[in-house]
Formats: sequence, structure tokens, C-alpha cells
Amino acid sequence: MRRSMIVLGIAGVLIAGFTGPMGAAPQVQIGAAPQVQKVTIIMTENQFEPTAITLQAGVPVELTLVNKGKQEHDLSVYPAPASAPKDWDEYVTLHSYFENMGEVGVDFPGQGAVAGTRVFEIELEQGKSAVLAFTPTRKGIFEMGSHMPGQYEAGMKGSFVVK
Repeated sequence: MRRSMIVLGIAGVLIAGFTGPMGAAPQVQIGAAPQVQKVTIIMTENQFEPTAITLQAGVPVELTLVNKGKQEHDLSVYPAPASAPKDWDEYVTLHSYFENMGEVGVDFPGQGAVAGTRVFEIELEQGKSAVLAFTPTRKGIFEMGSHMPGQYEAGMKGSFVVK
């Protein structure tokens, strides 16, 4: 009997400790989740708007791409080459900023979503949009470009900076 009372007494102290005074819920402070960096890039004929974006490393990003142009556009992000490569598709595939950074999600509203660890370009038809969800890890200054025929050469490029 005495042993049962000791166990009940300990249980009562533990319950009071977890529920606080008079059975109130405990006051637990949970660290705030990191804010999401939200950036929108508008794609039109031969340009990105804005032409430069800056992101904070380690903070989640929602990058919205909107194609307001009259033709298909794409976005690739990579270290700028010293000179134009012979094959942009090969260069972009081998040097994508998004490679080996973990999962990158791409939501195409009204069409579906994909996720992967080897994203190297996002193509958008006229009037379509996409939202990339990722957490930047590599710091530096990178280039973003559209490598649909003639677009990069006509000026569809910009800076992608991660601090």
C-alpha cells in the first residue's frame, strides 16, 4: 500500500510538472521556422525581370517563374563559363546550381508537380508558371539564362546571387 502511494505521488508530481499550475497546458516555446524567401521572375521576349536576384543560403526559397512572353522560355542556373560552351545543354546539365543540393520541387499550377535532385532547367510554355521550392546551399554569384534557340544570345540572362 505504501509503495502504491509513493508511485502515485511521483506520478502526481510529474503530471503537475508537465501540465503546469492547476492543470494548465505547459508553456513551450518552439523556435520559429525560417522565413521563406519568395521571389518572382517574369519571363518575356529575351529577358528576365528582374535580371538579378539575391538569396540567403540556408533559408528556404519559393521561386515563382511566370512566362508572359509569346514563346516558350526556360531557366537554368549555373556558374558562368569563361566563354560560351559549344553545347549549352551539356554545360547546363553538368554544372547546374541545383545539382547535389537535396530535393528541388517544381509545381506547375494546374498541370502537376515534380521533384528531383538533378534539376537543370525549367521549361515553360507561353502563359504558364512554375514554383520552385528549394533551400540554397552553395554561396556565390551564378548566371541564370534561357537557352532556347537564340534567347540567351539576345540577352535572356541574369545574375543569381547566394550570400
